[in-house]
Amino acid sequence: MLRNVYLPKIIGGSNFNGNWELGVIGAVMMEAAQGIAVFLNDGSSYDKAMTKFFGRAPAYVYLTSDGSCPKAAPGSGLSTCSQINDFWGQYSYPQNGIAQETCRDFAHTGYGISSMSHIAETSKIQGNDLWTGDVGTRIRYALGFHSQFEMGASVPSWLCGGSVDLKKGKSDFAITEVGYNALHGRLGISMTNTGLLTQDNRPGESPLTFVLHPGLPGASAALNLENGVYPIMGSDIVNRARIILEAVHLASAVEVSSLHQLIAREAETLQLELVLRIILTYLPESTSPNLYTELLHQLSLGAVHAPPTSSIRPAPSGRELSDNEARHRVRQLHLLPLAEEQDLQAGCSDILSLFLIHRSRRIDAETGSIPQIQELLEPFVDRDPYLRTWMISIVLPLRRLNYEYYNPPEDASTLEAFEKLEGRPAIDSLLARSVQASHEETVQSARDIRCVVGPWIYGESRRKRRKTHHNRRRSSLAGSRNVVDLHAARNEDSVNGWSDVNDWVVNLALRDFPSAAETIDHWGGPVDIDYGGYSDIEEIGADVTKTLLQRYAQAGLATVYTNTETSTCAFEKTHDILRKVAHLSNLEDPSIFEDSQGSAIAYVSRDYLDQISEVHVLHNALLRPDNPLTYPGQLALLLANLLLKSATILQKLGHPKSCKATLGLTVFSRREEQIDELHRTLQKIPVKTRDEDSWAKVRHQILWLRDWRYQVSMGGIHDEDRPIGVFGKIEREHVEIELLRALLRASCYNLAAYVYCMQDDRSISEVMLEKTILSVAMSFYDGASNGNRTRGGVRKASEIIAAFQSHFPRSTSFNEANALITATHSMSFYSLTLQHGVPFQPVNIRASKDPMSLIGKILEQNPRSYTKLDDLIEIGQNLTKAGLSLTKARDSNPRSKTDQVVGLDHQLSEPSRLITSMAIEAALGENDFDTAYSYIVNRLSPTVPTSPTAQNQNQANTNTEIEDDISWRAAYLAGRSSPSSPP
Repeated sequence: MLRNVYLPKIIGGSNFNGNWELGVIGAVMMEAAQGIAVFLNDGSSYDKAMTKFFGRAPAYVYLTSDGSCPKAAPGSGLSTCSQINDFWGQYSYPQNGIAQETCRDFAHTGYGISSMSHIAETSKIQGNDLWTGDVGTRIRYALGFHSQFEMGASVPSWLCGGSVDLKKGKSDFAITEVGYNALHGRLGISMTNTGLLTQDNRPGESPLTFVLHPGLPGASAALNLENGVYPIMGSDIVNRARIILEAVHLASAVEVSSLHQLIAREAETLQLELVLRIILTYLPESTSPNLYTELLHQLSLGAVHAPPTSSIRPAPSGRELSDNEARHRVRQLHLLPLAEEQDLQAGCSDILSLFLIHRSRRIDAETGSIPQIQELLEPFVDRDPYLRTWMISIVLPLRRLNYEYYNPPEDASTLEAFEKLEGRPAIDSLLARSVQASHEETVQSARDIRCVVGPWIYGESRRKRRKTHHNRRRSSLAGSRNVVDLHAARNEDSVNGWSDVNDWVVNLALRDFPSAAETIDHWGGPVDIDYGGYSDIEEIGADVTKTLLQRYAQAGLATVYTNTETSTCAFEKTHDILRKVAHLSNLEDPSIFEDSQGSAIAYVSRDYLDQISEVHVLHNALLRPDNPLTYPGQLALLLANLLLKSATILQKLGHPKSCKATLGLTVFSRREEQIDELHRTLQKIPVKTRDEDSWAKVRHQILWLRDWRYQVSMGGIHDEDRPIGVFGKIEREHVEIELLRALLRASCYNLAAYVYCMQDDRSISEVMLEKTILSVAMSFYDGASNGNRTRGGVRKASEIIAAFQSHFPRSTSFNEANALITATHSMSFYSLTLQHGVPFQPVNIRASKDPMSLIGKILEQNPRSYTKLDDLIEIGQNLTKAGLSLTKARDSNPRSKTDQVVGLDHQLSEPSRLITSMAIEAALGENDFDTAYSYIVNRLSPTVPTSPTAQNQNQANTNTEIEDDISWRAAYLAGRSSPSSPP
């Protein structure tokens, strides 16, 4: 019947559930198949059953070495972690020993673990010891994992949503007997929780399912003294309970020396994990660590020796309890688990390290004493990489922040809060106090990055890496591909951690550039970290180091374009930043690309500038790796240096601009905008810059600003069609014209004449040069308030004309300007007021449609001015030489009869007759007939043409008629007037 009926039904197993194949409903499936095969001496069926078992066992109990999720049983149809997680009802696996049915209930889980134990034990009898291999390891961790919760440990939130269904009846967990006997009894493996649970459940009763009194053979085997196993009997269980209660009492009373003695004496009962949980739960957190670090050290070595001077003071409360009460109280101790969820998820497996970290958190929560925590951890910091990382990245920065560098604030961060920091908010929090210091102490931010943020990032990058790759691991991908992926992820985590620091530095520059500059100057980047002297720091690779330094250098360049300050100090700090960027990026120092006179001898190409857009200057784009403006390269560094040099020149010229504004003017502005900025620059040159040597330097600076390739020593530039500079979109001649204007305004006539009039290769054409000089002279003339050539604007105009007239000897315009100034100077000695009481200004002459009428106003407003006829005639002649109109306006003097005289010719070639006639009118108006008569007789004699030919006789007569017309009119006016005295 076994061979023909049962075996065919169970030998193929079931893909429905794990405990079915491993043994359920009367020890069927694999346990039953194995037993039948042994009974029938059927080697083929035995091998088939064991093959099925070896495929199912790893899919029933999880080990962290399996990967991020459990293995799937062959033939189960489960191929992805998502499918397996849904099948298990569990979505994270931070610990060894989780079973497929843990989230169902512990009873069914026990059935599966029991069947695994039975199969392993039967196999041992058959000559194949599975207890020492993978199967035994899985049984060991499964028993220990589930036993801790049966013994009262709290269920973590990651396990089954924080709630599990414990066994449905005490006898169900008699299934621990076989496994505990094999692993602890025979192999000597410490299984404290499993042992306590096994002892507490004896004598176990048979459940109604399949676990048939395993306690009988298991417990009997445990009594075998020949195997060197400590006997487990009823009285011994009670004794162990009292030992545990006594240890709890001593810990609570801080009788550490007595506790040490007790542990040394009762080492079989008070094993490592149990002692650590007792200390964790009951030893007051305020206890000085130096009282129990030696005990911890001995426990970790597995050899506890009693202190030389110690004695145990009995705990009456434990000795006087009944057996049942002692056992009950042990179960009610609710010892804290050694490990906390985040540490298990992070992959920490060292028991002592888990205890120390958990203990540290409890000390901090209770006392807030970081120095005490450091005292606890120091002796063990090199024991485990995870503990060392936690010490370096959490405890060390927090101690420095709250104790060494600053006074602890009222809301000082706790370990728990500090561990929750992540990303950019963490950087802001860690560096918040460094930027609150005065500018004289800004190096604190560099110190805090080096000594606080650096160690924190060291641990943060590793925590992220563990968390990320916990869900990526696959045992089937354990080859080189995993190594490559892990290396890449490690690099990415390292880079990302420091990216937040770079972003913080750039944002600091936005609001406090001096502090950001000091930070960059005093901090050497991600390789400049103070780990407190701890050794065995995991170094990052050369490629990652290079990337980190490049990103930090990019942050340095980004601060250049973030800064808005234009002070000399800010520019000096910017120069220091550029030198630091060159050093970090292994580039040439930008200062070597200048000649002895400070001009650049290396340039950026137009093609490079064409790659830069306004998007690249946006704050959130400055740190992008593909930003050609800030990614550290020789061209980016040269551009920044050229912009800094340009901004420095503009600042010295009185028109300061930041590097960012200078970049915008250079690359993004239109020609008209650059012309406006050139005008403003030349207008704001400090007044003290008046000597010609200084102006010669200014000229070279402006020309260099137009094209960074300009060199004084070369006297010019190449590729004039495509200049690259702040004023690069302005034509060279236009810039030179503006410079000439500035030189003339600054009275640098000799320099202007030398540069623009005496050079063979003139930068301004002769026509534009003459036009510009006269334009500037006339602008001073028009702006003058007085016509005297020794004062004000007319003086400037006169000086300019005099300085350059020799360079334009045939220039009609220069002669006209000179004549105008001479006439204006002569007119300045007369009182002259225009309409509405407006005082006369030189510009009125050029603005008047009839300048000769101004002489009439002089005659009207200056009594007896007609007596200065020669002076007035000279004025009129100069006005004529100046090319101004000679039309005489109608006389508006009420005493004059000129309103009866019309049609005066304004185009006379000789203004003297016109002015003489005006003087005659003025004399008659003042009743000076004698003077008027004298002028008529002596000054208005007709001009007879000299030997006119017949051909031009008519023209000569016409001229005479015109001249005689003037004379006639003057005589006519005199004739109508009464003499002031008898002739």
